[in-house]
Amino acid sequence: MLHGTRKSAWRRSALLVIAAVLVMTVMAACGKKDEGTGTTFKGAGEGTVIATYKDGTVTEPEFDRYLGVFNIMQPGYEQVLAIPQFKEQLLQQFVSYKVLAGQATEENVKKAAEETDKQMKDFEKAIKENADLKKTLDDKKVTNADVKTYLGLMLVVVEHMNSKVTEEQIKAEYEKNGGNYNPVTVRHVLVTTTDPSTGEEKHKPEEALKLAKEAKAELEAGKSWDEVAKKYSEDGGSKDKGGLYENANAGDWVEGFKKAALEQKVGVIGDPVETEYGYHVIKVEKRDVKAYADLDEKTKESVKSAVAYEHMNTFMKDEMPKQDLKITLPQPSPSASPDASASPSPEATKKPEDAK
Repeated sequence: MLHGTRKSAWRRSALLVIAAVLVMTVMAACGKKDEGTGTTFKGAGEGTVIATYKDGTVTEPEFDRYLGVFNIMQPGYEQVLAIPQFKEQLLQQFVSYKVLAGQATEENVKKAAEETDKQMKDFEKAIKENADLKKTLDDKKVTNADVKTYLGLMLVVVEHMNSKVTEEQIKAEYEKNGGNYNPVTVRHVLVTTTDPSTGEEKHKPEEALKLAKEAKAELEAGKSWDEVAKKYSEDGGSKDKGGLYENANAGDWVEGFKKAALEQKVGVIGDPVETEYGYHVIKVEKRDVKAYADLDEKTKESVKSAVAYEHMNTFMKDEMPKQDLKITLPQPSPSASPDASASPSPEATKKPEDAK
């Protein structure tokens, strides 16, 4: 519940995210091995052209295959895929990935292909271990080859962006935002204002703040975190553990909670902190920022991913406009198109790049 909406493939180490999605998402095996090649979906160059750009085109059949896998990888988006503005945003994203994949070096393509093969082995293993997985892909008409092409495209872009990161940039990012990459142990009680799964109001802000202050007072009076968290907290990830998040990366948390985790005095129960979820009563139990020279490789990779994310942002801002992208998606009839102002689930409202 505490994760921020700015998480993306680049920031959270895309290889690990895609691997986790692959193993955990409901999937099935179907389709032939010879469908799709490398990072190009079957259907490219066939059917109606729905996007043109300086480096090429996108046709409706290939984009439909991309959306098919995307829909399985990110099920929270399914209800808004019919919204024209959202579908156009996904198409823009798809084009950007195609452009970046075309810029990748042979070395990047080779490394991505090797990683794709590893991910596909996990996929095939998941299929063998769960007979119920087949129906989902059958229903979506997504093939093994579609999944492999999707992974190949994502991974070659990741390799390409990571290759742009220098040691000096990694060091500068760590010196600027070192707290984001070091483990912090906190306890907290959350009184929500909004149910994150439904968007419905749970408590009015003044009521949530009042309850948070009560929780703090009981903690300061000597009641245990186990007792107070079970009584007041509405964070399902920690309420049954005395509000504990142990050795977690503060950089993954929403801004207000992260700020408290990085700045609040260790060992002190702070005043309630407001975030988009509600009010938190927080105690930082441990916080230790290592010198850059003492970082392990896993932490350096996390920092590198953050720098790669910024390179991606720069590319989207400075380079994609030069592609002269023109989109001609078929327009749905007014009666068939959902209201773009409707409120989809919190998962569905994130930007596409945040969901990778």
